[in-house]
Amino acid sequence: MRSIGRQSDDLQRNRRLAVFLRALAPIAVMTGMLAGCAAPTSFMGIDISNPAPAYTLSPEQLAFFQEQNLLLAQAQAAGCIPTGPEGKVAEGPVGEGAREIGKGQPVACHEIAEQLAILETRRPALAFKRSYADMPLTALASEAKRGSKQAQLELGIRFEEGKGVERALNKARKLYAMAASDSGGTIWVYSPAVGNGTKGRTIPVNTGPKRSGLVEAKLRLEGLE
Repeated sequence: MRSIGRQSDDLQRNRRLAVFLRALAPIAVMTGMLAGCAAPTSFMGIDISNPAPAYTLSPEQLAFFQEQNLLLAQAQAAGCIPTGPEGKVAEGPVGEGAREIGKGQPVACHEIAEQLAILETRRPALAFKRSYADMPLTALASEAKRGSKQAQLELGIRFEEGKGVERALNKARKLYAMAASDSGGTIWVYSPAVGNGTKGRTIPVNTGPKRSGLVEAKLRLEGLE
């Protein structure tokens, strides 16, 4: 009798295991498919395998950084910037750690510091801002693929007007819909039962920070309907 009871228990365990493995099978298949998938190389028919830089420096911005690098190199060569044992620049402003000017500190350190301070006053006028309207197509598509609503809106405009791409209103509608919809936050996903008396349940999934839809995208989408 004990042997029969043990066999019955083993049979029930095997049945529960079989049910559990059947429930895991779709997940295992999907995991294998995802593992074998390469990163997307296109978006809306645009190759994003090697996107261009999102933006390039203007001549004024480039001149600013060139002048700044030149002054910093001069400061380091004059001994104004303290360096570590391996020649790496140590933390500290220009002139810090050097002797006072009255005790032999190079006058050049003070002159370079003044030039750097004057240079910094030009920074606000350079307006280091990202312009989606001027962004290269591949960079814009890559940004849109990653969920940027501004990029989705701008890419939709280009497809609607045929700017740099073949005019395609269906793609413009899709992009406007993406940019117009709210996204992110917590969503609830149903997890089905896996047998053995368990019940299905809903679980919260964090999909990232909340992003509100763009009003302009909604208006443009309505205009294409």
